[in-house]
Amino acid sequence: MSRRRHAAGVRTPAPHRLTGTETAVIIVIVLTSTALAWGGLDPSTVLQLLAGAILISVGSVVTLRFCRRVPLPLP
Repeated sequence: MSRRRHAAGVRTPAPHRLTGTETAVIIVIVLTSTALAWGGLDPSTVLQLLAGAILISVGSVVTLRFCRRVPLPLP
């Protein structure tokens, strides 16, 4: 079945695009890791720092998106 026939009459949500803040954070992380690697830091240490930054950022995004969907109880 072609995609046109399958999607006829159905509106799909627009793909998520990065906001300015998300883009700035990615640029800062990449530039910092590049500066550390160029400054002589061991590549495995740079990769560990980069992996930690990625895990923290993914956790933050997931937490913030989940918190928006959960209604806050009224006191």
